Amino acid sequence: MSDNEAIEMMQRCKHEITILRQQLEHLRPKAEAYDNLAAVLNLLPRPSVSMGEDLVWTLDKRMRELAPKPAEPVRP
Repeated sequence: MSDNEAIEMMQRCKHEITILRQQLEHLRPKAEAYDNLAAVLNLLPRPSVSMGEDLVWTLDKRMRELAPKPAEPVRP
């Protein structure tokens, strides 16, 4: 890569970063308003306060239920 190509690439990157920063500044008030509205309406997820079902335990239990049972020995 030549120096001119590197400079051109850096200029494009700088331009894109500048544009993205402008877009972020434009969207920041909307994001803050959404967060405030969601908090008022209780739409944001919160940590669970109760013990939820353990998915791994449920999967293990279901796999045990579905697994073929070993054949019982035949007694004379």
